[in-house]
Amino acid sequence: MVMSTVLRVLTVSLAFAATTYSLPAAADEFEVTIHHVELQDPGLKAKVGDAITFVNHADISHNLYLTYEDGHVETLDTQPPRTTKRAVLKQAGHVVVRCWIHPIIRMEFDVAAK
Repeated sequence: MVMSTVLRVLTVSLAFAATTYSLPAAADEFEVTIHHVELQDPGLKAKVGDAITFVNHADISHNLYLTYEDGHVETLDTQPPRTTKRAVLKQAGHVVVRCWIHPIIRMEFDVAAK
């Protein structure tokens, strides 16, 4: 009798916890290809926490950086040919991607809140 009451309380508690606490949404992964001096713009629909992998298919090195709406800059460092760099989007708002070495390279997109 006591055991069945404990099991009922435990079952109700677990059901409450399952409906009250949800797991965070999985982050999306995007891939952007660099061809010589241009970024392939895949039309990102990104949100905070999503990741972008930049794949350098050019025969030259690049040094990409992301500038967030508030002025925060995230540098991905030098990216030799046939390598990848990954950035996790840290804040919502407008983001501009450029290359320190080749300023003609530019991509813009908006990041939504979680």
